[in-house]
Amino acid sequence: MVGKFGKLAIAIGMATLVVGVALSIRLAHQPPPVFPIPEAAPVSAGDATSPTEIEADRRRNLEFERDQETAPFARWPGVARREGDVLIIRAGDSDAASFTDTGYCDGFDQCGRWRFRGVWRLGGRDYPWLTFFHGEGEETAYIVDATGRLVRAQGEPLASPDGRWLVVAYDDPDTDGAVAVFEAGPRGLRLEAASDIAACQAGAWKSNRRLTMTCTDSDAMKGQRSLVAELVRDARGWRITPSAELDAKTRQPLAQPTRPLVDVEIPAVNDEGAPEDDSYEVEKGYRRL
Repeated sequence: MVGKFGKLAIAIGMATLVVGVALSIRLAHQPPPVFPIPEAAPVSAGDATSPTEIEADRRRNLEFERDQETAPFARWPGVARREGDVLIIRAGDSDAASFTDTGYCDGFDQCGRWRFRGVWRLGGRDYPWLTFFHGEGEETAYIVDATGRLVRAQGEPLASPDGRWLVVAYDDPDTDGAVAVFEAGPRGLRLEAASDIAACQAGAWKSNRRLTMTCTDSDAMKGQRSLVAELVRDARGWRITPSAELDAKTRQPLAQPTRPLVDVEIPAVNDEGAPEDDSYEVEKGYRRL
């Protein structure tokens, strides 16, 4: 038997349930509450960017690192000149190509920045070289031949002492790396060998067929390690031969490598000298003259 206090508790519980259900039904047909949006803080006249400031920022962006061209312009007079946003390369007595800076560099592939870096003496000829930057990542190296045609590779070029070979190599933790070897001959530059697996930075030539390097060896399970190596050419072609593993902190050679050192072959390329597709470079401001 339920006492009077029990009956009272049941009655109160039933009343609460009825009220709760009624409120649920009522709220289900009402729109969700609207929370007030805070008013934006008033912008003072001093916070607004003036057209003059916007233009000044655009010019700074366009002219980034142009001061680095001063030294090569002085060292190789008559090879290149700058007319405002346009870099012009000469070959002999005439202009061979022009490169116009475009866009605003604030992200991947948002702009084009061409910078004159110098001249390489290869196969008895002078080859101007430039770097190109599109807003993010590594710069691309471009060699310009006498006709204004471009030869491109990722990284910084380094010519052999005899001027026969030009190696362009780079090592980037985000995009791995690459090594390209060009041969200078009577018909110009020819791509001899290339690899997009080898990730290296060129050091110094020990001979016309031996170049010191520092390379990154990546393993999906064991991670990355730095190696002392050499780029060597022999009867088999070009290959990278590591000689020691570097300590990650001290950058000194380890007495024993953490895993075996393995040569990396740089595959030969059948380059017939056909012109490369330059539609991207044209879009970024390149013109043959």
